Amino acid sequence: MFYGRYEHKVDAKGRVQVPIALRKSGEDTVFSKFTLVRGVGGCLALFTTKGFEKFQEAYLDGVSRKDNIRFVRDFYSRMVEVELDSQGRILLPRLLREEVGIKDAVYFLGTGEWIEIWNVSTYEEYEKQSESDYDDLASHFFATMGRKQPDRSENAGQE
Repeated sequence: MFYGRYEHKVDAKGRVQVPIALRKSGEDTVFSKFTLVRGVGGCLALFTTKGFEKFQEAYLDGVSRKDNIRFVRDFYSRMVEVELDSQGRILLPRLLREEVGIKDAVYFLGTGEWIEIWNVSTYEEYEKQSESDYDDLASHFFATMGRKQPDRSENAGQE
């Protein structure tokens, strides 16, 4: 699970150091290869290779390629595999940096199953606009913490 927010500088070649905390999963697993794609809302999304395969399978199981050919074409043509160099950096391709406005500094956000990479000012603006949404969603989350959600299927409780 990925969590936390970290700010890092992007060098002139488009390389950025992946925070050490986001390179690890538990005590034993250290990731060195990732899949980088354009995310939602103006960010990039960074997946472990295995995590991306699971994400992709879940998506493709419920969607017809024919119905979404434009998305599939755009998504996969921008996808790149990136590998950490000896200094723990990845290269953010120019096309992806330009599409989401990344220049000199980024936020890495752990979002559970993947990592988002945001232009700092873009994310700060997003945060300001969505603060009330957060409170609404967080109140529901905290109100249900530790409680098992009821089974809402049609046959629940019927035998």
